[in-house]
Amino acid sequence: MLPLRSTVQKKGLLKTDAKEHVGELEVADIGIPKGIENLAGPGDVRMVVRHRKPSSHKGDNGRVLIVGGGPFSGAPTLAALGALRAGADWVTIAAPKSVSSVISSLSPNLIVHPLSSGILVEKDVPTVLNLIRAHDVVVIGMGLGAKEETKRATRMIIEDEASKRVVVDADGFYGLHLPLKMKKEDKLVIVTPHAGEISKMGIKRKGSEKSVKVPPPEDIMEERTNFVKDFSSANRVTTLMKGPIDIISNGVRVKQNKAGNAGMTVGGTGDVLAGVTGAFFAIVTDEPLKAATAAAFVNGAAGDIAFENNGFGLLATDVVENIPKVMKSFK
Repeated sequence: MLPLRSTVQKKGLLKTDAKEHVGELEVADIGIPKGIENLAGPGDVRMVVRHRKPSSHKGDNGRVLIVGGGPFSGAPTLAALGALRAGADWVTIAAPKSVSSVISSLSPNLIVHPLSSGILVEKDVPTVLNLIRAHDVVVIGMGLGAKEETKRATRMIIEDEASKRVVVDADGFYGLHLPLKMKKEDKLVIVTPHAGEISKMGIKRKGSEKSVKVPPPEDIMEERTNFVKDFSSANRVTTLMKGPIDIISNGVRVKQNKAGNAGMTVGGTGDVLAGVTGAFFAIVTDEPLKAATAAAFVNGAAGDIAFENNGFGLLATDVVENIPKVMKSFK
């Protein structure tokens, strides 16, 4: 009888009691592609979505605050609907007074807290921070616009100690100053930019003194993946970079999501993704990489169903409505 090889992964076969039943073992390639463990899929969603206890109450399964709107009303609405369809119990939209009534009229499922002005201003910051304390996660940026006062207010909200779990998207990047400077190590931030938005941030890549641009899609995937990993590490964030293939990294691990299609270039699908990310982050509050990976897959899979039905005429609301069809398979 030949000795066992120490490289075999089945530990039970290496035990003394097993020797008389085992001959020579060889680790063989069975055709699993290299890097498959980095590909987002149903398993990533199952790690986030949990069975609810019959005794649970409203809010036990995630409270999400959406801060958005002013120049636009649709973006924060889509984010909120995405969060609700992804399973969040309680979703509140903090929106400027100019659009709050419009948002309220779009769905009876939305809880809308009107702010003081036509845009987010510094006067609203204490109100928003009080709302944040009553929620698990804040998702900020959709439709806020680029007024200087809004940028300042956004930065104050993101950097405040009350904001411990933050998803930043769209106009929220104006108020995101990286690398993050945190008084406490318990602040966790997920950013959901596309490649152009990362480049506009002008953020230093790890080991570089100059701002750099994301390698274009035609470059090898490995280079883009390494860029996102370095960006996340240098800036102390978890990044979900949207693209033909989404790249997600916390600076240590990297995941890729291939679900989704070219029809999702229509406006609003990124807002939906931000809301779904917030919903999952409210469940796994200490694991932003898991939340972002699961959100990317669910959003993309819902978009694929929408594409089957509507082709390139799909709308962001079609993605929202198909999220439950994806989620049903994880019960």
